[in-house]
Amino acid sequence: MSLGEQIELNKNDIAGSRTKNRLTVQVSYAMQLIMKYYSMDYVILMDYIEDVVIIENPDEPTGIHLYQVKTKSTDKQYTLNTVIKDEWFQKLYKNAQKYEGNVKEASLVCNTDIVVKQENVFANTKSNLADMKGDSNVKKIVKAIAKDLNISEQEVDLSQFYFVKSNLSTKGHKGEVEYQFENFLLKEDSNLQVATARAIFRTIYDELDAKFNWELGENCSDIREIFKMKGVISTDINNTISTGLAIQLPDANKLFDTFGITSVKEIREYTQRYSMIKMDMFSKKEVLINTRKEIISLVKEAVDSGIEGFPNILIDVYDKCEDKDCIPVAYSEEYYLKLLIMLLIYKYCYGGESI
Repeated sequence: MSLGEQIELNKNDIAGSRTKNRLTVQVSYAMQLIMKYYSMDYVILMDYIEDVVIIENPDEPTGIHLYQVKTKSTDKQYTLNTVIKDEWFQKLYKNAQKYEGNVKEASLVCNTDIVVKQENVFANTKSNLADMKGDSNVKKIVKAIAKDLNISEQEVDLSQFYFVKSNLSTKGHKGEVEYQFENFLLKEDSNLQVATARAIFRTIYDELDAKFNWELGENCSDIREIFKMKGVISTDINNTISTGLAIQLPDANKLFDTFGITSVKEIREYTQRYSMIKMDMFSKKEVLINTRKEIISLVKEAVDSGIEGFPNILIDVYDKCEDKDCIPVAYSEEYYLKLLIMLLIYKYCYGGESI
């Protein structure tokens, strides 16, 4: 059976946001997974099947990664007896069985150690349980899984099962992952502004949080609807990042000097619209992407036609926008539109902005 068919068959696999007093640490961990799988084609599901799920190649699903996320105050620990009693690994194993043949990884993620008599059961940040099959504590886990599923211990296959020690704290996790994400983005653009990085982070984080909270109808079995309502596609995440990086604002004074803006009134008007543009880059990103493409095409036309000087290009592009009536009302206010054009001209010349 294909992974897509398995997902549709197990339509009621909702991890439990309806009944639990949830913490947003699951969302923060999802942000870490986004950084980990950045170059891969995937959909990330929130609170569906498990707390967080990565599905490879969402158009034709080929592999699934399951993450059950547990948290505890960092000065406390979970005992192995508690883990077995509360059936953490048993439930994870049972869930993974529903997607037999397609599970790439099934991980129990915890921000504290699991201990037996104050000794850590898992010594590494990421431990494969199959590699520890001779360990007496892992044997206890195997025994519990076998008993729960009424199978022999020899039938328990832990090759895809992991314990992952999370570096996120219970209370400060959002700030911690935001800092990690800023450093991640800096590798994409070393000139990244902090305000831009935070805006990109908030946009993706809030989208994941909304998906986590969405209560999907229990009878929904359409995989596209499941992905739409409970997931975020990697291409959308990457578009948000690339849009933010492409449109980040240059220094205001440099921009004013470049375009010969000296009027105090104009400087004040443009400055007030900087923050507006910053917000609109993300809240209406699809509309903005189309608007940006339209403006850039006009910038390219102006440059290719031989128009010289930044102020002259600005005048030409603005006039054509007015004549063609091609700018959505939300972006058509004079100072807003002129500032957006200036930013895109600047990026076109210095930042490699293209159609």
